[in-house]
Amino acid sequence: MAGENQRFVSTFVAAEDLNGTGAIYHAIALVDGKLANTAEETSGILISKPKSGEHGTIAYVGELKFAAGGAIAKGGKITVATSGWFTAANSEDTVVGEAKAAVTSGSAGTGYFSFAPVVDRSTFIPFSITPADSTLVGMAMALNDNKLANTGIEADGVTVRALTSGMAGNVAAFGVVPLRMDPAVCCSAGDALSVTTSGYFTLAASDSYICAKALANIGSAAAGTGLFTGLPLYAYSSSFVF
Repeated sequence: MAGENQRFVSTFVAAEDLNGTGAIYHAIALVDGKLANTAEETSGILISKPKSGEHGTIAYVGELKFAAGGAIAKGGKITVATSGWFTAANSEDTVVGEAKAAVTSGSAGTGYFSFAPVVDRSTFIPFSITPADSTLVGMAMALNDNKLANTGIEADGVTVRALTSGMAGNVAAFGVVPLRMDPAVCCSAGDALSVTTSGYFTLAASDSYICAKALANIGSAAAGTGLFTGLPLYAYSSSFVF
């Protein structure tokens, strides 16, 4: 059963109705008085139920209850996702806490938190999209339609976590990120990579656009570390065209 222990609290003015059961123990951003959507903007955890315009209370340091937006293991590091949900942190995420005990998705858990300040551990330049496709981590996205890219020249970003269609999330425009290889292809560290159907990365071939480089050996259908360069640097071709 989720519980709380010693904690530090403060007050804020709610800029939206937070008096329902769907907001308690969610992350709050003081900058706008609303549910937070990222760890970086989170100021604390809501422990009261204010209506818009009313004063509410947040806890920002201590052993606190939190609303889990996904399963988190005991000792698992915690970050913040859309609508103030707390989720398991990936290696690139900003960490705000640690789970005291395992918790299931949609439940209230207990964790150790400190929001003053959090540390950004990212190695990439992020931007937010609302994907039209649900994706795994490490998939190439095209910004013209917010769908999975099908070629290297279409690849504008890479998913740094699994995304759900219609739910806003971050992708990397440039940096060291997970890259997911095509189910029929593997690569070695140093290989130049392009993108093939459904957002998968593949070995760059003649006349394909290079948009990434593998920084480790990556197995077929697996996600491994690579450098995504954003817009393709050049077309890999065996001939010159005039």
